[in-house]
Amino acid sequence: MSGDTEATVKALVQAQSLRGYTELVRDLGGNPTRLLRQAGIDPGDLNRLAVFIDFEAQIDLLERSAAELHCPDFGIRLAERQDVGILGTLAVAVRYSATLGEAMRCASKYLEVYNTAIAFTIETGQPSGEATLELKPLREHSPLPLAQATEHGVGLAWRIMTMLSEGRCDLLRVWLPHPGIGTAADYRTHFDAPIDFRSDHGALAVAESSLDLPISENVVELHDTATRYLDAQLSRGTRDLAPRVRETVIAFLGTGNCRRRDVAGALLIHSRTMQRRLADEGTSFEVIKDEARRELALRYLAQPDLSMSQITLLLGYGEQASFGRSCRRWFGGSPREMRARLEADSTGTSSS
Repeated sequence: MSGDTEATVKALVQAQSLRGYTELVRDLGGNPTRLLRQAGIDPGDLNRLAVFIDFEAQIDLLERSAAELHCPDFGIRLAERQDVGILGTLAVAVRYSATLGEAMRCASKYLEVYNTAIAFTIETGQPSGEATLELKPLREHSPLPLAQATEHGVGLAWRIMTMLSEGRCDLLRVWLPHPGIGTAADYRTHFDAPIDFRSDHGALAVAESSLDLPISENVVELHDTATRYLDAQLSRGTRDLAPRVRETVIAFLGTGNCRRRDVAGALLIHSRTMQRRLADEGTSFEVIKDEARRELALRYLAQPDLSMSQITLLLGYGEQASFGRSCRRWFGGSPREMRARLEADSTGTSSS
């Protein structure tokens, strides 16, 4: 695999970006499960929070769906069934911003937490008094066709701006980097503005004054809480991953949701990306989980009011026999033998 191809595969986007996909395909007479699987996407991922998919898989899915369903405006139609809620925590920061401009700048700053494939930028101060909002792929995806994905992104940006401004923001112009793939009537239905095709990137323009439009739902406390969380997510990208995985494993053990993909989802990264970064740090998810279980086992076995069955559940084992095997590997004895040893050590310490 070439370096360029590998870099493309690493571009990720939350599966929530496909919210509404299943319903749209069914309304168009298609089979969403089959199309998702053909694109290499687990249909169940669309109903899971904080699950990431390869951006190339989403590109393939949108193009495949548009072709099979004979729906050239599929990407824009999908965007019109979505709202800011698909952005997860970022949606809170955007929705409760003071103005439309603050919301869009917030989206520009924190989008990488939700989508590592696209950059969203805002340019103001143009002589014409326009503000240009541009979506640009962060990696090259050639020779993959990006028309549907681009139109979905531009359509979603306009959909969110329309909802936040309650229809008060006027669209002045749209730019798309590909030839028109739908009819002129299709584009007029979705974008009531002139469209320039074969441009450098997907973008849209509004009056710069529109960025000052107030958002009626503005709640400063919610906006600030969300941005503090997003700031932490951005800064964590430069910190060692292993300690964060360990913290999450400890929090998830006993919940029944401490698999690799569960922990990766909670950390907003793909499970394969997590494994690769942990390998670079000289460890793995399995090692971290095993070490966390060992530490907690010592703590729980030292508490006589906890039964062995309770400890088994707290450590995330399906049966006591599995806990027993781990205990022998860690301590050279059964859980009951280890508890007796800990009690003896405690008694000896207290009597001395």
